[in-house]
Amino acid sequence: MARAGSAPDRFLVPESVPALAAFAHEPNAMLIALKGLITRQPDSPGLLCLAAHMVHSLNPIDAGWEFASELSEDASGDIAETVAIAEAGGTDVIDSIASGIDAETGELVVMCPPGTTAWIEHARSSGRSVIVVMAKGSRLPTLLWGRFSSRYSDNHEVVDGSSFDDAICASGITPLAAWRPDCPDVAEVARF
Repeated sequence: MARAGSAPDRFLVPESVPALAAFAHEPNAMLIALKGLITRQPDSPGLLCLAAHMVHSLNPIDAGWEFASELSEDASGDIAETVAIAEAGGTDVIDSIASGIDAETGELVVMCPPGTTAWIEHARSSGRSVIVVMAKGSRLPTLLWGRFSSRYSDNHEVVDGSSFDDAICASGITPLAAWRPDCPDVAEVARF
């Protein structure tokens, strides 16, 4: 899995758990395997979440499978498509790569594809609302957000969370005030 090309987290994470199961009773070896996986897939916030769940748990493989199951059942993409069709012309739906709380400001920030700020400004000038899609495994706690954003922010935009009206998550449209990370903040994982 570490040598695989870039793949969506909904595929990459569930495929990683069986490979990591070999290290279930060797905590140090599991940390090394997780570090290698994350190092080779730096654009995957879902792998950071998986690692945090596994390292934080007394039963890492069960925690890994549970998170992988939640990720594969995430319907945020389907919900976003439905909202975009139903709100055509009145709401713009923007995908995010990851989101987190900025350690310096304490504010929610969202990593998005290039051109997002211009897109938001155009939508606002046209009187449209803007909703951001935050798929399962993309909402990172402070330490993991710092690690991810420092290594992956090139060629992407980090947008202030207040630029968006709401978010689309697995549970549907939710206010940004309800934002919660998808995993615990684990210092060992943030050092990968």
